[in-house]
Amino acid sequence: MTIHEFGKDNDKVIVLLHPSVVMWDYFEYVIPLLEKKYHLIIPALPGYDPDNKSDFTSVEEISAELEEWLNLNGLSNVTCLYSCSI
Repeated sequence: MTIHEFGKDNDKVIVLLHPSVVMWDYFEYVIPLLEKKYHLIIPALPGYDPDNKSDFTSVEEISAELEEWLNLNGLSNVTCLYSCSI
């Protein structure tokens, strides 16, 4: 799973999970607005990642992988997690 980050210098973390049938750049219009105040984490979910050809696994597996990535990167405090259609 490829993780895209924006606004890395900001303290407050927002995780954006794109809906099914679209790619991570679904959020392209809100990134310029949010990255000014927030550290954005936008994973390209398996099965919808043009940089990593893979099949969709499961919500549980994706959640575990994202949780592990956040912890390994010292991001244990997330201000907001937004998801739809997952």
